[in-house]
Amino acid sequence: MANIIVEVCSGTHCVMLGAMNIIDSVHSLDEIRHDMDQCCEVEVRAVPCMGLCKGGAQGPFVRVDGLLIKGGESDSVMAAIMDRCAQSQDT
Repeated sequence: MANIIVEVCSGTHCVMLGAMNIIDSVHSLDEIRHDMDQCCEVEVRAVPCMGLCKGGAQGPFVRVDGLLIKGGESDSVMAAIMDRCAQSQDT
């Protein structure tokens, strides 16, 4: 079973742009996971400011197994998690 690490920037800027909503969405996977034949464990972590918005990029910033998502939204993060899970099934 693959373990997918999701790191969500919890700096002030990212929190104001919806980082906590992303964390809530990822946690909701646990609720529906029992109804699905899921092969992946997902661990979500709120991490200190990543310092990426200083370059003008738009947050919130999220890393899914190291893949950086700029301007993250719940849908894009969930899609990245599902893609990563599907990749782990193929190997």
